[in-house]
Amino acid sequence: MKVLVTGGAGFIGHTISKKYIEKGYDVTILDNLSTGKKENIPDGANFIFGDICDSEIIKKLGSFDLLSHHAAQTSVTFSVKNPLIDARNNVFGTISLLESMKGKVNQIIFASTGGAIYGNIKKIATEKHAKNPKSPYALNKMTGEKIVTMWAKQNKTKATILRYSNVYGPGQDPHGESGVIAIWMKNILEKKPCIIYGDGNSVRDYIYVEDVANANLLSINKEGIFNIGTGVGTSTNELFQILKPQEKATYQKARDGEIERSVLDSSKAKKSFFWESKTRIQDGIRLTFSKEKRRKNKQ
Repeated sequence: MKVLVTGGAGFIGHTISKKYIEKGYDVTILDNLSTGKKENIPDGANFIFGDICDSEIIKKLGSFDLLSHHAAQTSVTFSVKNPLIDARNNVFGTISLLESMKGKVNQIIFASTGGAIYGNIKKIATEKHAKNPKSPYALNKMTGEKIVTMWAKQNKTKATILRYSNVYGPGQDPHGESGVIAIWMKNILEKKPCIIYGDGNSVRDYIYVEDVANANLLSINKEGIFNIGTGVGTSTNELFQILKPQEKATYQKARDGEIERSVLDSSKAKKSFFWESKTRIQDGIRLTFSKEKRRKNKQ
């Protein structure tokens, strides 16, 4: 199977690319390295430096059985401050990519967000839950879903939408504004204070990146929209205590665009392609912390 992974030098994309390579697939990674890193490109992958808006590069890549579209602007707070840049990446970039792939792909897996697209959730959200985006990022991801679905129908291509909850794990960038676990781990290792925005009672569904990669593998040849989460909510205060018990965090004003509660029901993915999250938050953080400590010691 030939696979094109956009954003394959990024945190989630490179983990998925490794999983495809382990399965024996022929993997090509397209990444402009704006946030991805060249050292993330796994052995065995073909790497093309380029942007998803560069139609000339994409048209030269040839045909693929699967397009795994993970190139994106992923920060909610960045999107609030820079909505045009977010739209350029997550809406216009997706349109440009698809138009360049006409007649050249059999299935699209589109990385979307269940952690933002539904807005505040009182209990737990299935795929039928009303969408209520609170940020340009969430709105543009919702638009991206509709673009992919419409384009796939017009071009007789399978479309698979995976709505991730809050993904974490080894290799996540700690220098941006998203990915609180990566940011806190970096600060803890460097003996710097950890900041909680708001009162710390906001709840998220944190999912380990290897579980997300498995969902991408199992959903090949499956069509539809699927939540990819654990179904377990963890407050920011609880998360901090898992990371650094008996310590105190620094509290600051809540940031614009953030939601209060988001937990996903992934039973549809379990029923359709036998996927479910395998990693408890405590175990995932322990694995991530261990790998990040080893990485830091090698520097």
